[in-house]
Amino acid sequence: MGAALGLPLAALVVQYADWHAMFWVTAAPSTAGLLLTRWAVRESPVRSPGRFDTWGALGLAAGLVCLPLAVSQGGQWGWGSGPVLGLLADAVVVLAVWWRTQLRAEQPLVHLRLASGRRVALPHLTALLAGFAFYANSLVTAQLVRAPAESGYGLELSIVATGLCLLPNGVIMLALLPVSARVSTARGPRVTLTLGGAVMALGYAVRIVDSRELWVIVLGAAVVATGTTFAYSAPPTLILRAVPVEQTASANGVNVLMRTVGQSVSSAAVAAVLVRHTASAGGTEFRTLGGYRLAFALAGTVALVGCAVAPAIPSDTAPAPRSGGRGAGREGPAQETALEGS
Repeated sequence: MGAALGLPLAALVVQYADWHAMFWVTAAPSTAGLLLTRWAVRESPVRSPGRFDTWGALGLAAGLVCLPLAVSQGGQWGWGSGPVLGLLADAVVVLAVWWRTQLRAEQPLVHLRLASGRRVALPHLTALLAGFAFYANSLVTAQLVRAPAESGYGLELSIVATGLCLLPNGVIMLALLPVSARVSTARGPRVTLTLGGAVMALGYAVRIVDSRELWVIVLGAAVVATGTTFAYSAPPTLILRAVPVEQTASANGVNVLMRTVGQSVSSAAVAAVLVRHTASAGGTEFRTLGGYRLAFALAGTVALVGCAVAPAIPSDTAPAPRSGGRGAGREGPAQETALEGS
């Protein structure tokens, strides 16, 4: 929701100020968020002493920089070029070493043994897929409506007008959050997740059929945003039901990370698709409509994969894992109610 609302606000800043100002503008709400969190969020009564895995964080960051960078620049640098192959090799080596060290660490950044179980791994996978499908919607829409008229489909909207086209997405996500929580309560989060993937795929089908009329573009983007609301709300609930109470923060942190990784991979993949589908007219270079439709088809396919994975997540009635420490265990109903009401 924050990303959906942030794009139109960012458009105002870019339109009327230097793009460097974005860093200062985002710093202000980030600081406010930290202060509000300290003031409003209560400390958990469950304590699990430990230390921060600095090397684990650095290794994960390095691996997640190399991989998307290689994918995003492969079209321009050449997939067989030295830099791209080197980045891909670095990503594989770094992440492999990181995985091995995390398994051996006493207090790892990510509890991989816990995360590798189906009840946790599959919600993480669906979060990655949902992040991919969501971000393609915003990224491609922003470029599509600003395409030049020489392209035959372009609307040549200003940056601010482009942001306004994306504004309904954030409003829809905010409005439908309580609805998604009610669906999860009534039918279970797996149903919510499946529904989200299906609706996202439907939105991309609309976008493939017609991406010339502004109202259809906005409608298709809104349908994708509707599915995103459901797809984003379900994985945290599934994870809370699957992990010991002292591991909920770590497990949900990984889930948010997987969503972000999905967005990063989406950005790189869309860029790789569009860079190979360009044309020119009247001295103006632009992306072809076929390239945009291919990007929509890719995102819609990813959404359908997430829709297919959701029913494979083990049933909520399966016993939750327990930790051997004092105060560990499962406080499922309280955790789930707190999450769904947020």
